Parts: sequence; structure tokens; C-alpha cells
Amino acid sequence: MAVDHMPSPGNTINSKLATEIKALPSDRQWILLQQLLDGNIFTTLQGLINNMSDDEQLALLKQLQSQPNNPVNPEETEIALRRYSRKSCMISTDYVIESRNFEGFMLDINPAGAFIETSDAFTEGQQIQLAFTLPNNPGQLKISGEILWNSQSGIGIRFKALSRKQIDLIAAFMDEK
Repeated sequence: MAVDHMPSPGNTINSKLATEIKALPSDRQWILLQQLLDGNIFTTLQGLINNMSDDEQLALLKQLQSQPNNPVNPEETEIALRRYSRKSCMISTDYVIESRNFEGFMLDINPAGAFIETSDAFTEGQQIQLAFTLPNNPGQLKISGEILWNSQSGIGIRFKALSRKQIDLIAAFMDEK
């Protein structure tokens, strides 16, 4: 099939790339996101592009040549790849990383994870212990997690081994207006 006969090549390529990315396991999506944040995505995109037909590759090249060079916003990319929406908040949080105590503010949360505002530099994979109180519950939640990514504005956390009660409390908080 010739490229001239392809319907909306730009939309087809964007759709195919989005489908390929969403088909990746969540851990690979996080790696892709980290590569985007680190600016090291060449290898991953090359793999996705190599799986395209010659016609699709040509259409992608034409589309890229016609697009302005707009920088990627890592926070928007991370939000688009999330499986769950998050609730914005401003929750005081105490946390421990490698036996060091920190204080900060959680700016969003869901039962899978959270974002903590910090200017401290951490690395992905570091374990974190969080302690915070949700506005809808007087008891303190103590949650273990892992740092998934680090940016200039903070850290993305994935929670580990939440109890049913912790999940329910976070979900109830998210449902509040």
C-alpha cells in the first residue's frame, strides 16, 4: 500500500505509537517515562519504530518533518501514562529514605501512589516509608513505597502492600468533593 492511500497518516502513526505504548507492561511504561524524563528515549522509540512497516515509517518521518519542535512536558506525559487518576491535595508528610528523615507535602495521591514535593535529589528504586494523615481520617497512615522517578519539583512514589483499609481510606478521600 502506498503512503498516499493511507488515511490520515499522522493520526494513524500517533494511534499506533499510543497503542504500542499502552500495550507495554506497566513496568516498561514507567521505564519509558523515566527515559522521557531523562531525555534518553532513543533506544525505546527505535524499537517501536522498527516494528512499523516501511510505509508507516515513511509516514512517521513525513509527520515529524512537518511538526514544530515542541519540548515534551514530563509531568503531562507522566499523567497520561497513569493507570489511575490522582486527587490533588496538600498533605503534610513525614518520610524516611535510607534512614534519613524528611518532611514535605504530598501534592497528589491515589491508591497506587503519590507525588511529594521536594528539592532533594533521590534515585528511582529507593525505598520510602511515609507517614501522613488524610483529612477524612484522624489516624495516621504508614505506607511503604518505592521512588519511581525524581524531577526538580519532587518525587513520584508507588505504594507497596497497602492494606484493604488503607486503600479504602485513600479511595474515600479521593471521592470527597
